[in-house]
Amino acid sequence: MATEEQKKGRQLRLFNDIIAAFAKGLYELFDDSALAMADTIGTELLVEMEQELGLEIAGEDPQEILTEVERLLVDEYGMSKDASMTIDGDKIDMKIEKCIMWKATEDLLKNDVPPFTCVPMMMASASLHKRLGKKSKFEGINQDTDNRICHITFRTN
Repeated sequence: MATEEQKKGRQLRLFNDIIAAFAKGLYELFDDSALAMADTIGTELLVEMEQELGLEIAGEDPQEILTEVERLLVDEYGMSKDASMTIDGDKIDMKIEKCIMWKATEDLLKNDVPPFTCVPMMMASASLHKRLGKKSKFEGINQDTDNRICHITFRTN
């Protein structure tokens, strides 16, 4: 019988497979229109964070908003080992280390599907949209497989 750690590892792989297959199916059906789902999902997750963890998107500094989101994703949800999100003008750079959604993102990229189910990206985008009233556009992702680090870039408009 599997240990609890083995069960959790298998559950995580299963959840990643389900999310990747669901995202791939949506993208096959709706092409780039499927990417609009990221904003909807991010907004729902943001509401949950606000209610469950007391997140407040009220600060004047967009960087402070991103820093709080990254802290919650790492410390409260265990989404990754570490995260950093920086904003420079309308460009947002994210570095996500050992994300639990690595496999789903990897599967999507292998199938030429934008990784619109990336939780850190959805949360950062939704938070900045709420605070600044600006939507964002995914620009690119690079997976460093040796170190299991994702570098993600998007812009607000």
